[in-house]
Order: sequence, then structure tokens, then C-alpha cells
Amino acid sequence: MRVYDAQFAESLTAAQDGSIAPVYFLWIVARDRETGAEAPIGLWSGDEDITITIERPDGGSVSRAYLGACNLEIDGIQYVADLTDNPVSASLSQLAPAAQLLVRGRDVRLAYCEIHATTWTGGALTSAPQLQWIGIVDEGPISTPGAGGEGGIALSIRSEIMTQLGQVSPAKSSDAHQRRRLSVDRFCEYSGIIGSRSIQWYRD
Repeated sequence: MRVYDAQFAESLTAAQDGSIAPVYFLWIVARDRETGAEAPIGLWSGDEDITITIERPDGGSVSRAYLGACNLEIDGIQYVADLTDNPVSASLSQLAPAAQLLVRGRDVRLAYCEIHATTWTGGALTSAPQLQWIGIVDEGPISTPGAGGEGGIALSIRSEIMTQLGQVSPAKSSDAHQRRRLSVDRFCEYSGIIGSRSIQWYRD
């Protein structure tokens, strides 16, 4: 069971009778396109750059800098009790310098992501940002608009656990893979050719 900060939970409860202004924080560990080294970047839905203490997935906390004025919007966070893979969408302004730095200056493919959220009341955050989602960037299309149109950047962030569970690994049934696990394992020795053989089993 997830236990939220008391002030955050109170603001969510009060939204039933009033309104709510969600605030999102997106942390992406992208890679430098030239060196391949990790190059983390933080974005949030506010208008100014901010440095704030964030809850870590391991239970600790860390101070991070988040860039603002990028029109960050998060949509699609769902909590389910089964193995349904529900990707989360993070949209950004195509013109924002921070967004340009993220998708054009760095490689976000399969980048590690954390999404935190809180609410905004009376010009101040109601609580420290609460961890909402952990995943990896699955897609990041850039929509370039025509004259008079609207463009944007939409990142699809999938649960890393669900992504791994849904992948097929044919290497698990190969002879080479079996022998790496145990050198005398010959269970898959003929797996590469047995499919092409035509045998009439009722004949000698």
C-alpha cells in the first residue's frame, strides 16, 4: 500500500469539492550523443528553474535541479493489479530550450525515467514531490507543424518491468546459450536444424 505525504493526500481529498492544480517533475537519465555517458536532465511543469529535494525510489532523498518553461504535461498514469502494460505520455513544447536540449542534444532511447508529482495551492507547492512512476523512454516523436499549426514532443514512458516481461528472448533456446550455462548441456544441440527436417516417424 502506498502512503503519501499527509499534505499531498489532503490536497487530493479536497479536490473532490474544489479543484486541483497538479505539478509534475520528470527526471530522465539520457545519454550524451558523442560520448555515450549518462547525462541526466530534470524538467517540471512550472515556469522557472527550480532546485528541490526529491524522493528516491530506494527510499532516500536527493536534491535535483529541474528546468521550467517547457509546458510539461503528464498523462496516462494508471495503477493496476495485473500485468497490463500502460505507457505514460509526457508532452513538451517543441520550442522550449530545455526540450530541445533533451531530444536533440541527447539520446533518450530507453533512457531511465522518474515521474514525481504534487499539487499547487496559493502559489506554493502543497508538499514535497511524491514518486509516481518509474520507467524507460519507449518512443519520442517530434511533431513539426505546418504554417499556423501546433507541434510538440511526446515521450512514451513504459514500465521497465513490464517491458522486460513482454520481450521474447530466442537465445534462451539456442545451443550456444545452453552451453554457456552448462558446458555439457546438449538439450538444444539440434534445435537449429530440426525444423527443416521432414521425417516419417512410422518408417524405419
